[in-house]
Amino acid sequence: MHPMTRLLHERKKQKGYLFIPYIAYGDPDAKITFEIICKMVEGGAATVEIGLPFTDPVADGPTLERAFRRSLKHEFKMTEVFSMLGKLHRKYPKFPFTIMGYANIFYQAGFRTLLEKFYDLGVQAVIIPDIPFDEKKYIIEKEGLADVLTRVAWIDFITPTTTVKRMQEITREANGFVYLVSYKGVTGQKNFTLKPLKPLIKSIRKATRVPLVVGFGIKDKMHASEAVRLTDGFIMGTVFHEMIEHNIERAPAIPHEIGWALPNMLP
Repeated sequence: MHPMTRLLHERKKQKGYLFIPYIAYGDPDAKITFEIICKMVEGGAATVEIGLPFTDPVADGPTLERAFRRSLKHEFKMTEVFSMLGKLHRKYPKFPFTIMGYANIFYQAGFRTLLEKFYDLGVQAVIIPDIPFDEKKYIIEKEGLADVLTRVAWIDFITPTTTVKRMQEITREANGFVYLVSYKGVTGQKNFTLKPLKPLIKSIRKATRVPLVVGFGIKDKMHASEAVRLTDGFIMGTVFHEMIEHNIERAPAIPHEIGWALPNMLP
């Protein structure tokens, strides 16, 4: 069993569900990002998904696009991300972090180089939303990544439009967790419901014991409660950047505000 999968199973037993908050690095600045992540770890997160800013996101909605723009004003550098991850790893040495980044970052740095660097800094999973499953398999073979991926799980998406055949392929090779996208479109939309996805959720459950986590559109306790009734946990991100946006003029208070709000957002 992959180390990340094992850790998430253990956390599910302890907590009853998996809470995975998302935060875009550098919004509104690196210092506040670090403080927010600390609040999330201490507030019950199973892992924290840290998004790397990118100029042309394909899966992120308007709120996260604005978050990326605020971050990129500071001339985002990977060395600064490594520095923050190092501080987090020293503070929480057993906590498994997750990185979300678009393909260009991995191609530029080199997949193996970046994955090994992330692992050394406490990252046990990566999400690359603009690399489809078939290209992922090609990259793993071409770059010889099978060994490093036994330490860092490369997370796959299953969406409402995923075919049965593709779902079976993904679940057969899944590690860490399976990311179920709750609807067609980008992050942050309204009217969250999992009712139409019940047959798909049932099929995924039969196909794999890797934790199933749902994301996109989860903004409050009601959404989170629906998610954990049907899956192992949920990813919540847009709502945190809405809080950042609404408090931008009093930025130093944002981590406290998020830490205070977290208990009221969880099941």
